[in-house]
Amino acid sequence: MKLKTLIYFIILTTSISVFGQTKDFKINGVTFTFKEVNEESNKFLELYRGDNRLLTHTIFKEEGDCSSIHIQLGKYKITGSKIIFYSYWGSTDRMPNLILPFGFRKQIYSVDSAGVLKLIDSQIYMENYVKTKNKEFLEENGWKHKGLKYLNNTTKNEFEQRILDDYIKNIENEYNANFVLNEKKEELEKKVRNILKKEIKEHTGYWKEGEIYGKVRK
Repeated sequence: MKLKTLIYFIILTTSISVFGQTKDFKINGVTFTFKEVNEESNKFLELYRGDNRLLTHTIFKEEGDCSSIHIQLGKYKITGSKIIFYSYWGSTDRMPNLILPFGFRKQIYSVDSAGVLKLIDSQIYMENYVKTKNKEFLEENGWKHKGLKYLNNTTKNEFEQRILDDYIKNIENEYNANFVLNEKKEELEKKVRNILKKEIKEHTGYWKEGEIYGKVRK
């Protein structure tokens, strides 16, 4: 194969692997383009108004190492003048650690008649590693936040409440969402699991606790 032909072939195949499906939707009288972009084995959704990219939403992302898998799944729905994005996180790990990340998020954007996109509601429940300026709130290993253990256990004093509040604040800042607990957490989880039921089964259905996948959180 000649060099010129080979270069053309590489460019062509790269384009096919990078750019996926593109859909146009008219929302509140304004046309938006939803473009799927593939990066290696991961998939993202880019939202455009004209030539302006407004946001990126993860459709499928998988990370890990020789002992763990971390997965993020996403989907969107258009309802009237609103765009709703859903996200799910699950993990497996053969090491004796807390299984992270694990969580759910729902984001609602409104579109006005000028095509301006505005985030009007965002909820999240997330168990993950977070950074904090207060080193006293970290476990001795220096990477796990002590607030994780109070997500499902009642705090007993002011210091424990401060730890939980710090964890929640850092998650909210990182994921641009309001943290929910108790009944609101259950409602959010139920909604996200229902929306992403097919995708969760497809990508995590074969995760079975044991020698191969270790502990599973899905």
